Amino acid sequence: MAMAFAVHKEIRAYVPILLGPLMLARGSTIGPSIGRARSHDQQTALLVAVYVVTLGLIAIDVVTWVELDVAAIFGLPLLLVGPTRSRRLLWSLTALLTFTTFAVYAIQIGHGVFTLKETFFVNRVLDVVELLLIAALLHVRMVAADTSDAQVRLIAHQNEKLEAAKVSRRLVEVQETERRVLANDLHDLVGQKLAALSINLNIVKIESAPSMAAGMGERLNDSLKLVEETIESIRNVMTELRPAVLDDYGLTPVLRWYAEQFVKRTGVVTTVIEQGPTRRLPPAVEESLFRIAQEALTNVAKYARAGKVLVTFDTTSNVSRLTIADNGCGFDPSALKEPAKDHGWGLMIMRERAGAVGAELSVESAPGQGTRVIVTSRNPARDLGERDAVGTP
Repeated sequence: MAMAFAVHKEIRAYVPILLGPLMLARGSTIGPSIGRARSHDQQTALLVAVYVVTLGLIAIDVVTWVELDVAAIFGLPLLLVGPTRSRRLLWSLTALLTFTTFAVYAIQIGHGVFTLKETFFVNRVLDVVELLLIAALLHVRMVAADTSDAQVRLIAHQNEKLEAAKVSRRLVEVQETERRVLANDLHDLVGQKLAALSINLNIVKIESAPSMAAGMGERLNDSLKLVEETIESIRNVMTELRPAVLDDYGLTPVLRWYAEQFVKRTGVVTTVIEQGPTRRLPPAVEESLFRIAQEALTNVAKYARAGKVLVTFDTTSNVSRLTIADNGCGFDPSALKEPAKDHGWGLMIMRERAGAVGAELSVESAPGQGTRVIVTSRNPARDLGERDAVGTP
């Protein structure tokens, strides 16, 4: 008995040395890079191994209880639980092993021998304390590993959002460049040739007037009218593609010009108000805000059944805010989580345009209470007064 007790104490001295590196070293079996079950089959196999090892060690403890260091031996199944990251399983197993430690002692100790100072009882109490310490260290390690994984996922998600924003910004820039090139081509190629055709037809009309038959005169007048209408249509398309007012004067003047065109097309009373100093924003921001306003007014014409629209552009030293508010029928924004076949795409496009330039878009609406589309953009740190608007038409 004395020799068994000496072996028992000798093994106890090596418990921290044997278990410490396993529990604390990075890259151990419970480390985030290795310590995780990579498949359902692996998870199941690991759980089976844990229970088999636990039951086997309990059986050995029952048979040769005085020759074992419980903390060293029972610590093994606790370490095997580490890769599962299951704190519930860890503490359930700890409770089972703690109960077993005292149950084996109660079975083996002779009747009338037990005292609180009895050597093997004290050893068992110390073994349980060590088991609890091992479980606590494993618990802390599991929490740290889960927190680290959550941070990695969050960082990856943020990086994906930043990358998506960069791609969206680049797509918007490419789109605006294509619009500008197409508008210039329409002006230089189609517009000029239509103007030359109109001039030629007028010359033919003037020179052929005395001898021209009545029917030919009417056909010539119809041709001139068609050419003028085509020229006007081309000008409208060019303006939609790239309003020259935006490049020359800035956002507020182009909003006022577009509001006038919107009133002529729809009859909806539209007012544009500028608050704060008149400042030029970066071209990409002005383009996106204008396109968002275009899309918002298009939605007003399609769905809102509104009688009035108020467009407000508010600028401060730090923030620029564009608001498009109508008194229409409104809607429930929460019902449009994803675009449907016939609606919802305009709102998604506006959000993407805002996100592409680092702005935030929000929609405030309710059935029967109209709709407010609000776009907030933080102004760059540089002095925006360097690109102050020349004037307001």
